[in-house]
Amino acid sequence: MSLAPRRIVPLSQRLPRLLAYPASQAMLWMIAALCLLRMLNHLPSLLGLLFEVAYWIMGFKLAVEALVNTAQGRFEPLGGEDLVATDGDAWEQIVLQAVVFVPIFAVGHWFGPLPMLALLGVALLVMPAATILLAIDHSLAHALNPVAWGRMIGRLGAHYFLVVLILAVLVLASSVLQWILLAVLPGTIGMLPGSFIELYALVAGFHVMGYLIHEHHAVLGLDVSQAVTRATFANPMEDEAMAQAEALQAQGRPAEAADTLEGLFRGRGASDAVHDRYHQLVAASGDRVRLAKHARDYVCSLLATGKDKRALAVLSETLAIVPDYRHELPGDVARLVAQAAKTGQSQLAVALAEEFEARFPGDENTPAVLMTVAPLMAEKLGRETDALRRLRDALQRFPDHALAAPMRVLAGEVERLQQIAGGARAR
Repeated sequence: MSLAPRRIVPLSQRLPRLLAYPASQAMLWMIAALCLLRMLNHLPSLLGLLFEVAYWIMGFKLAVEALVNTAQGRFEPLGGEDLVATDGDAWEQIVLQAVVFVPIFAVGHWFGPLPMLALLGVALLVMPAATILLAIDHSLAHALNPVAWGRMIGRLGAHYFLVVLILAVLVLASSVLQWILLAVLPGTIGMLPGSFIELYALVAGFHVMGYLIHEHHAVLGLDVSQAVTRATFANPMEDEAMAQAEALQAQGRPAEAADTLEGLFRGRGASDAVHDRYHQLVAASGDRVRLAKHARDYVCSLLATGKDKRALAVLSETLAIVPDYRHELPGDVARLVAQAAKTGQSQLAVALAEEFEARFPGDENTPAVLMTVAPLMAEKLGRETDALRRLRDALQRFPDHALAAPMRVLAGEVERLQQIAGGARAR
C-alpha cells in the first residue's frame, strides 16, 4: 500500500477533534445502547454476567475499530453496520488488561496500596505501547515484550509521553466522574451515566493511540496507508454494477441498466437496495412481463425476511403498472392483506382479500383474511351487507376452524352495524 500524500496534522493540534470522536451521532447511539445493555447485568445467575461480558466485548470492539481505522487514515466515526473489528480483537485487549492489572491489584491486596500504585504507574507508562502492538500484530507475547515497548517508546520519544499524559487524564477524569455519579445517584442509577463516561473515554483513548500510529507510521516502520473505502452497498461488486447501471440510465438506456443489475441476482443474490433500483429501472423500460416476474420473486424474498411493509410497497408499485399482476402464494397474499390493513390502506386490503377469496376459496387463511377486512368493509367502506355475507359463507365452509368462534362474534357485530346503517338510510 502507498503512503497517504496529504499532510498530517500534529496530534497536539488535532487533540480537540480526537477527543470529540465518540460524540458523533454514529458512535453515540452505539455507546448509549451498550450502556443500556449493561444495566441488565443485575439479572440473576449467569444471565447478568453474560450481559456484562457482552458490554465489554462490544466496547472493546468499538475501541479497536477506532484505533485501527484511525491508524490507516480514516478519521470519521463508523456506523454499526461498518464495524469489522471482531470479537477476537476485543478478547485480545480484554486479556491484555487482565494479564496486566489483575496481578497489580493482587499486589495491592497482599502488600498494600503503595506497591500497587507504583506498579499502576509503570503500567500506565507501558500500556499504550502494549495496546498498539497487540492491535497491530495480534500477538499477546509481543505486546508483553519489554524490548518491543522500549523500541516503540524510543522511536516516538516525547510524542509517546504526550499520549500517555492524555490517557492518564482520561482515566483519572473517567474514574472520578464515575465515583461521583455512583455516590450521588441512588441505587444502580449511577451505573448508566457512569458506563457512558467509561466507554466514551475508552473509545477516545484508542482513537488517540490510532492517531499516534498514523502520525508516526514512517518512524515506526509501519505501512498504514489510507484505509480502503468500504462498499456503499453490500460489496464492491454491487458498487460497480450500480455505478454502471446509473451511467446507462443517464444515457436513457434503462433496459440495459437493468440487465447490468440482473446479473447480481444469480449466485449469492443481491441486497434490497439493488432489487429496488432494478425494479425502478425495469418499470422505466416499460417491460411489464419482466416487472411482474421480478415482483413475484422480490415480494417472496421480502416476506421471507420479515419485510412485509416493503413487500406491500413493491406490490402496489407493480399493480400501478401491471394492473393484472397476481401474486401466486396464498399465504403471502394473506400477509399482504394484513399489512395493508395495518397501515390504513383499507381499499387495497379489501381488494387483495376479494382477489384472495376468488383465487383460493378453500385456503385455510380465508377466515383470518376475512377477520381482517370485514371490519374495514363494514366500518369504513359502507359495505356491511357484503361483509356479513362473506363472514357467513366462511362460517359454512370452515365450521371447525380455530377462528370460527371469533368470526361468529364479528358477524354479530357487523349485523348490528348493518341494522343501524339500514335504519339510518330508511330515515
